[in-house]
Amino acid sequence: MMPPAEHLARAFGRHGLGDDARVVLYSIGTMMWATRVWWMLRALGFDGAAVLDGGFDRWQAEGRPIETGDPTGYPPAPFTPRPRPGRFVDKTTVKAAIGDPRTVTVNALGPQFHQGLEPSRYGRPGRVPGSVNVPAASLVDPATKRFVAAGVGADRRVIAYCGGGISATIDLFLLHQLGFDDLTLYDGSMGEWAKDPSLPIETD
Repeated sequence: MMPPAEHLARAFGRHGLGDDARVVLYSIGTMMWATRVWWMLRALGFDGAAVLDGGFDRWQAEGRPIETGDPTGYPPAPFTPRPRPGRFVDKTTVKAAIGDPRTVTVNALGPQFHQGLEPSRYGRPGRVPGSVNVPAASLVDPATKRFVAAGVGADRRVIAYCGGGISATIDLFLLHQLGFDDLTLYDGSMGEWAKDPSLPIETD
């Protein structure tokens, strides 16, 4: 899911996102599109990005100014990628982490998909064995108790996944706000895992 670093650097730079820029990200509806770009930027070594609380919907609801028509845009700027290893992991790493007490794997999908109670558009119903469920849709603010209740402690590495590596970045964003540091995203998520019969899967 994650494009090559140099490809992203050219795209970001073309839109005016330079090394010294301050970036505010927002989306419409769910904030997962904004947090996905936030995570991609962090993976490239860029820490100057923030996510607009409430996104465009809240901005409009509060009567704040908007503009229409063709966007003005920003002049191109140099973007230098400084990739941080480990911000994305593959299925081999996820499989190796099953049963590791130092790692907690977090499923950001809804509980009906986590439990395997509904047919999955991703393939086999169910979840990565041993993973806990902290649905991204339930996270409106940094609700510490939701993560604690699921056994997500600050002393453990967190591997987050969902269906396609998008909504799980909401969990990662909020964990980052809570001070967690050892965070990573299984980018293939259930879109890859459920389709591979060689990988274990569990249901309730």
